[in-house]
Amino acid sequence: MTSIPAVPTAPENNGTHDKRIRAKGSWQGKMRTAVDIRDFSFDIDEPVRIGGTDTAPTPMEFVAGAVNGCVSVVVEQVAKELGIEFTALETYSIATQDTRGFAGTADVSPFFHSYRLEIHVETALDDSDKQQEWTTQVHRRCPAINLVQAAGVELDIHWVFSTHVAPDDAEDSCNIALGYTPRKTTIDSLKGVSA
Repeated sequence: MTSIPAVPTAPENNGTHDKRIRAKGSWQGKMRTAVDIRDFSFDIDEPVRIGGTDTAPTPMEFVAGAVNGCVSVVVEQVAKELGIEFTALETYSIATQDTRGFAGTADVSPFFHSYRLEIHVETALDDSDKQQEWTTQVHRRCPAINLVQAAGVELDIHWVFSTHVAPDDAEDSCNIALGYTPRKTTIDSLKGVSA
């Protein structure tokens, strides 16, 4: 498990370095919300079994997807700064939440209590010190990783550096690590260098 403290907000920031994130939500009924962000629109919904229409991912599924997207952006940015080349990047998340928190039936957190993030990078880089520098910078600078950490979620980040990464490798590796059945029947492509 990789555990890093969340990076604190700098007290000397007087707002000149702030970036505003804006989102508009319009309730559509039956637990569905239409969301507008800049020039983009998408829906958020819940499964039928809890009153939604199951026409879109849930809010917490979007959070998990946002973590994957955010870490991918930071992986690319840090690689560029360090002069590291990579040809593929696959991420996969399994976040676990206790549904009793949302239901109000127990005094437990309604958000994630554990989070496994799998990051597979296709690269010829085999220098373990450079890999460690890359992963450390990503962990320190990724807003989503820091947000999850600051919430006190048990976060397990697993990196694989390999000369070949297939589209389902991160998903299969994550499922295997947590005792679930992998999507693929073979795990040969999961063999690589881990950090």
